[in-house]
Amino acid sequence: MRTPDFANHQHHARICFAPLGQSNVLRASWRIAMKKLAVVAFVCLALCWARGQEPCAPPKIVKTTGTAEIKVTPDRAIIRVGVERQSATAKSAKAAVDNTSRKILAALKAASIDDKDIQTAYLDLQPTSYYEKHVRINNFTATQSLSVAIGDLSHLDKVMDAVMSAGANRIDGIEYQSAELRKYRDQARDEATKAAKEKAVALAQALGNQVGKTYSIEEVQQWDGYSMMGGLAANVALERRASVPSTAPGQLTVTASVIVSFDLL
Repeated sequence: MRTPDFANHQHHARICFAPLGQSNVLRASWRIAMKKLAVVAFVCLALCWARGQEPCAPPKIVKTTGTAEIKVTPDRAIIRVGVERQSATAKSAKAAVDNTSRKILAALKAASIDDKDIQTAYLDLQPTSYYEKHVRINNFTATQSLSVAIGDLSHLDKVMDAVMSAGANRIDGIEYQSAELRKYRDQARDEATKAAKEKAVALAQALGNQVGKTYSIEEVQQWDGYSMMGGLAANVALERRASVPSTAPGQLTVTASVIVSFDLL
């Protein structure tokens, strides 16, 4: 047995196994580093999530409502006039209404009302019945109404006299309007906005604050107050003196309302 060979063999064995031990150490170190990195990443994600869940601070604003009303004298009117007839048959009832409606249309044209200002607003034909001395009477009732626009209010009584003379026995209503309604709406909206700003400034100053830029603005839909007159029943006589108008247009009320929010400084 050769001793030097054995010694060399042991020396070579030590040289072969040394890199293996170093590799295990490196792997263990890498695992530890990755665990630490995962813990750090988890903590960072948790912090980010927690910050994301925090509620946002509400904006500092002052919200007010501004309202304005403008009184307007109407300069035009829409009237609804019509005729109602009864007959034993549907055909005869409709024919009677048609005949009277033609006369009403002719009377309106004679009163200088343009065709574009006349429109059929309602047309109805239906059976009706009533009892007379314990006997049931069956009839048909035909009704037709016309919507007429009158641009000169001084002619209103003249037009109504003309249609009544032509056979109309219904006046279903009158609506006063203004030809410049859009202008008055814009004016009311501007005044409402100014009122909202003035109110916001007063509220802020009362608490030692100031108002900044407009944060939001919203318009509240309004109904314009037209003057209305209820309908007159059929066969009602209209008594009027020729020199005095029988209708009073009064005034229209144009209203605007806005809700405005301002930055509170």
